[in-house]
Amino acid sequence: MIVLGFRLKLLLAMMLVVAGVTIATLYVTQKNVQQTYRKLLDEQFQVQTDFFFEIREKRLGTVKERCQLQADSIRLRAAMEDGDKAVIYSSTADYLQDILGGSVGEEVEAPGNSSRLRATFFRFLDAEGHILPPSDPRAGLLSPSVEQRLAEQISTARRAMQAKELQQVGCLAVKMGDGKTQLQEVILTKIMAPPDGDNVLGSLVLGFPVSDLSEKSSRQTSRILSGLWFDGKLYSKMIPPSIHATLANRVTEEIGMSRQSRGDFTFPMDGIQQLGFYNLLNPNSPFPHLYHLCLYSLEDVFRQQLYLREKIIGLGGLAMIGGLALGLLISHGLSIPIRALVAGTTEIQKGNFQVKVPVRSRDEIGQLSASFNDMADGLALKERYRYVLDRVTDKKVAEELIHGNVTLGGELRDVSMLFCDIRGFTALTQNMEPPEVIHLLNEHMTALTRVVYEHHGVVDKFVGDLLMAIFGAPQSYGADTLNTVNCAIHMIRERNQLNSTSRYNIHIGIGIATGKVVAGCMGSSDRLNYTVLGERVNLASRLCGQAGAMEIVIDQTTQQKLTGEFQAEPLPMLKLKGFNSEVQAYKLAGAPLARIHP
Repeated sequence: MIVLGFRLKLLLAMMLVVAGVTIATLYVTQKNVQQTYRKLLDEQFQVQTDFFFEIREKRLGTVKERCQLQADSIRLRAAMEDGDKAVIYSSTADYLQDILGGSVGEEVEAPGNSSRLRATFFRFLDAEGHILPPSDPRAGLLSPSVEQRLAEQISTARRAMQAKELQQVGCLAVKMGDGKTQLQEVILTKIMAPPDGDNVLGSLVLGFPVSDLSEKSSRQTSRILSGLWFDGKLYSKMIPPSIHATLANRVTEEIGMSRQSRGDFTFPMDGIQQLGFYNLLNPNSPFPHLYHLCLYSLEDVFRQQLYLREKIIGLGGLAMIGGLALGLLISHGLSIPIRALVAGTTEIQKGNFQVKVPVRSRDEIGQLSASFNDMADGLALKERYRYVLDRVTDKKVAEELIHGNVTLGGELRDVSMLFCDIRGFTALTQNMEPPEVIHLLNEHMTALTRVVYEHHGVVDKFVGDLLMAIFGAPQSYGADTLNTVNCAIHMIRERNQLNSTSRYNIHIGIGIATGKVVAGCMGSSDRLNYTVLGERVNLASRLCGQAGAMEIVIDQTTQQKLTGEFQAEPLPMLKLKGFNSEVQAYKLAGAPLARIHP
């Protein structure tokens, strides 16, 4: 597993932050540019749509009034009731001659200086919506094939006769004599029978070409390519004819999927992505749906996004270089004291509490270095205290004291006590210098203390040439009595071996007693001494005094807990100081060491 250093981690973190900010800025900027352009184009598209309705209303307003006046004329109503097609068409042709005259699609000046297109045709429908064949050539589109296709188209407008409105405006796709389909905008005006006007006698249908309406609005408002979508087909002179079929299919799919009257989509044209908008122009009309369609090139958007992307990436690169340089500087200032702290921590782990790290600043790192030095001083002092404590008291008791498990007070424990002193110590040392006496005792107590520890005992105290050990407190190992006896036997053997190598020939006596005692820290809250108190303690001390050279004397409780492998000889009843009645004691005779309890 690869381990990254602190300095490398800091540099990587700074690079990731700069890269993340750059990417986020780029993403947000591009989204904002897209949304801004989309909103702007949508507003322009709405302007075109409004302009389309405005132009149509201006162009058809007067014509609609003329058609309604003609539909309300008594002569036309009478002719419709009589079915006189000659009168119907001739009277209407005379009345609308200024609208019908001239070439198809020719613009003329109307009153008020507003231009309008000439009508392409007009037809009458009977009460059932069937075309009344024209008898006047001025009705237009009299080719038999065109007439048949016109009749098929006008039949789709029958629903308009069922509406409440007297006039309806819609579109029809009429195939002309040259085979081309022309989009016609039609005004359907119902002819009502007097006097109540509820019965429909028929309808007047007047048609105009609308192929140039959207293009005019586009040229006046924006660079958007505009057209009309009607009945699955696209009508536009601005959009290239080569993509009419593909674009019409795409719009048909979008309308079918969204089922909304207004929407947008993307469409590729000549390798450039186009943003398309469509809007339903006759949402409540009984005529087939007519959609206004616009395409806007996203080339400027992509160019702007590319420009912003280059700027942001460039600035991000400069920021990354600056961040790298700053990161190197900062990481250098941080890594050196951190490495010093790591090295100091390693020395602490090795037990070298004299280590110090340099304090290079007054910031948090400097404060951490100073705190580390204070901690090292504190650990060194505690280690010295521990060293001294381990030597003035037993290690097990020291551990309990350090961990706070031993407090002032005591508890009743079942333990075994061992007292061991030197026989004839006064006579042995009366001619010795004090330093030599101290050397003798240190050599003797060091060997015996090691034996006590090997048998899970606790050295309670040294009193002159006497050693007192406890087994079963502050921690019991299960077979404390067995451990105590094994320790006593091991002490005698250790002393015999030491006598063969040391210049001092020393004999010891050992007393052992087992029973209930009070174990705990005795003294004051400022100075504690872990020890045991009770009648069993005094008994062990008295039995030690009764033991001869290299002898072990035990009480009856200890003897009862021993196994058969130990040989214990009963002694005569002992009259001991401090005891009202005589005490039965036993002397252990040369038993081998039993299994030491783990």
